[in-house]
Amino acid sequence: MPGLQEEMLELMMKAEKLGVGNDFEHRVTDSAQKIFESAKESVPMKDSYGNSLLSIGNKEVSEHFSNYNFDNDTLNWWLWLALYNESWVFRRVIDKPSQDMIRCGITLAGSNPKFSNVMRKLQAKRTDFINLLQWGSLFGGSIACVLFDNFSDEDYKRPINIEKARKAKTMRFYVVDRWYGVAPSSEIVDDMNSIDYGKPQTYNVTFADGVTKTMHHDFVLRYEHRTAPKLIKNGQLQGWGYAEGAHILGELRRDEKLKNSVQSLIDKSLIEVIKMAGMRGIFMGQDAENEEQLRKRLEMVNWGRNFNSLTFLDKEDEYQEHGFAGLTGLSNLLEQNMWQISAAVEMQGVLFGDLKQGFSNDVDALERYDETINGRCESYLRPVYEKFLGLLFRLEDIDDKVEFTFDSLLVKKQDEDRIKGLSSFVDLCAKLQDAGVLTPKLTGQALMKYVNKGEINFGLTQDELDKLDDKFEEELENIKIGED
Repeated sequence: MPGLQEEMLELMMKAEKLGVGNDFEHRVTDSAQKIFESAKESVPMKDSYGNSLLSIGNKEVSEHFSNYNFDNDTLNWWLWLALYNESWVFRRVIDKPSQDMIRCGITLAGSNPKFSNVMRKLQAKRTDFINLLQWGSLFGGSIACVLFDNFSDEDYKRPINIEKARKAKTMRFYVVDRWYGVAPSSEIVDDMNSIDYGKPQTYNVTFADGVTKTMHHDFVLRYEHRTAPKLIKNGQLQGWGYAEGAHILGELRRDEKLKNSVQSLIDKSLIEVIKMAGMRGIFMGQDAENEEQLRKRLEMVNWGRNFNSLTFLDKEDEYQEHGFAGLTGLSNLLEQNMWQISAAVEMQGVLFGDLKQGFSNDVDALERYDETINGRCESYLRPVYEKFLGLLFRLEDIDDKVEFTFDSLLVKKQDEDRIKGLSSFVDLCAKLQDAGVLTPKLTGQALMKYVNKGEINFGLTQDELDKLDDKFEEELENIKIGED
């Protein structure tokens, strides 16, 4: 216990400086000696459950789970590529929130008539923004280069020439992740009025044709996923954010291990035992002459079982099946594991869809997911939108300040449900009109009430109802005359 010894020596030196007597020194020395002797005599307890194969009860392994380090899997880009390619769960973790963040949309503050052009151009880039968020989420960062058809390579090295950009016929995005041909400069933007303050001044971007171009930060929409402390961000992460999978990698590994274990249990749930004469001697190497004969017999048994589920045995052989009945509860275990992964990525009721416990129909879960999407939009997407909308405002010559709010996914769902209800209501009105119950005017009035207030009120007066009664009695009388 060198640490304790050093502390004791330090304590005694301090006592000496303070002029404390030798009695204190002796007492400290005696106490320390007793502690050392006690530590030497203590031995680990052997009366607890332990399994060296599974590392259960192993002190060193147990301590491993309570120690944390700065290892960061964000930089293992090949790992995320492999997971995205092989795991549908991980792929949905990346794709679904990215799509929903763009799908929720925005509402611009104000009523400038030019806002319609801005929103139209923003909607035209939906797919590009989804890709920007997908690859940024997968690797921790991505960029979108804004390109104009009338700009040269030299134009991209300088701030955007708005007058020239207005004359462009086409504006396109080139989206790449942080690992694919993107080299930010070490020079940063020091203009505090710039939206890119503190970010790289330029980017060297390698395009699909293999040509590398220097892009001024005006042309670059930079997306940083899951922000990190400055110490880690500017050092280990090289200015980017965390990869989405970095904080759920442990859950994904446990999920894979659990599924493999369950599959192994299922595979071993039925054990077949075949007893044949002379097998012991063959296995012990004492009957090499019959080894080939036994192998052929076993191949025949396996062939028959695979071919038509029959087992061919000699009359003197024995065949037994031992079933394992301990598979109950595995479905609950798997569902709980699915819930843990959903909770880790804040996608309860969304990640795995419909579960027996009704996660997909849980209103609270959907509300929490909506809050998650809105929070991601505010934290990660807002800076990107603010920069691009600022560019669109300049292109449309709009002097208004860029102000907007993100819409709610639940509101959009409510709107969709209302549209479905409106369609059903229109069908009802059409049937009533065909039956002569409603006039076109009453149908229009009822439709306006439903749209504005959600009311189902056809506004029939008593006179109109009396006319319907008279019409019904007249038709009934005509039917009676026809029968006579």
